[in-house]
Amino acid sequence: MKTRENDTAMDGRRVEEAVRRVQEGDVAAYRTVVQAYQRRLRAAIWGSCPPSVDPDEIAHMAFIEAYKRIDRYEPNTRFWTWLTVIAKNLLMAEYTKIKRQARNRENYINHLITDGLDEDVSRADAIEDDRSEALKECMALLRDKAQHVLRLRYAENVKLETIAAKIGKSVSAVKFELFAIRKKLRECIRKKLAFVNG
Repeated sequence: MKTRENDTAMDGRRVEEAVRRVQEGDVAAYRTVVQAYQRRLRAAIWGSCPPSVDPDEIAHMAFIEAYKRIDRYEPNTRFWTWLTVIAKNLLMAEYTKIKRQARNRENYINHLITDGLDEDVSRADAIEDDRSEALKECMALLRDKAQHVLRLRYAENVKLETIAAKIGKSVSAVKFELFAIRKKLRECIRKKLAFVNG
């Protein structure tokens, strides 16, 4: 235990010395900082990353941001803590971006699915409203599993491989399932629109 604490303290002193040299213009000294904390930072980020975010990318960006702001760092105030705050801020920015993208996808899911399901329906506003309403009604008739797969693929833009892993099926099986769901929705929408317009 004491050996690990001594190693950590020694790493801290070595990093502080390297940071001081970087602040004085020795760009190459930043390699020491990266080597000292690269694995540790990736490990710290790993558990907090959502599935669509690469922890290595966040760690890489954190080192770049820390380098850009190196003049703002006050020597001997724990560079590791300063670096992890930068990484957490980058991670929070990614979370915000993902939430915004998910919200946008959710807002447009009806439009996206409808376009792929029924291309030969007129795009006039009134018919679009009917078609959108028909899609909502038809989706409500699907089993929960089918709705979940559709939401993953079209609302959250999850890759087929990831969906397959989540639901325990092959990629081919997921493709077939999506094809069957779209076909069922297309038929349901056509029937409902025929009834509305007929």
